[in-house]
Amino acid sequence: MSLRVPLHGRTYSYDVFLSYHDKNFRKSFASDLYSALTQVGLVVYINHHNLTTGDRTNFSAIESSRISIIIFSSNFDASSWFLEEIEKILECRRSTGQVVVPVFYGVDESDVRRQEGCFGKVTQRYESMRYTAALFEATNIPRGNLKGDYR
Repeated sequence: MSLRVPLHGRTYSYDVFLSYHDKNFRKSFASDLYSALTQVGLVVYINHHNLTTGDRTNFSAIESSRISIIIFSSNFDASSWFLEEIEKILECRRSTGQVVVPVFYGVDESDVRRQEGCFGKVTQRYESMRYTAALFEATNIPRGNLKGDYR
């Protein structure tokens, strides 16, 4: 079932790069999504160890993936490494045509776009237009909204 076939002369190490920021992975939507994707045979890269800013392992995995899924959830806690990861994903979308799927689980996309609620911490904490622009761009990609319980 793997999608890791050459596309436009490129080969991929991963079918999916799963981007999330949740302190409790084992009891999260990201964990269940990871399980579902791997059960159907997809090769999924996920950072279980929450690598720190400056670690380029995630960047390499993003570049080596056909698809990136960004999960925005109510457990979001702005961190610079997560925001840099989003920037890299969007860069790959623009430069290589990588498929990017933003998922808004338990949050409204407009809160992310306008940086309200837990997403308001982004501009307060980092005062970075780069991150604001990245979140805005990510909310303008065609997406799926999950409301209620996914189980």
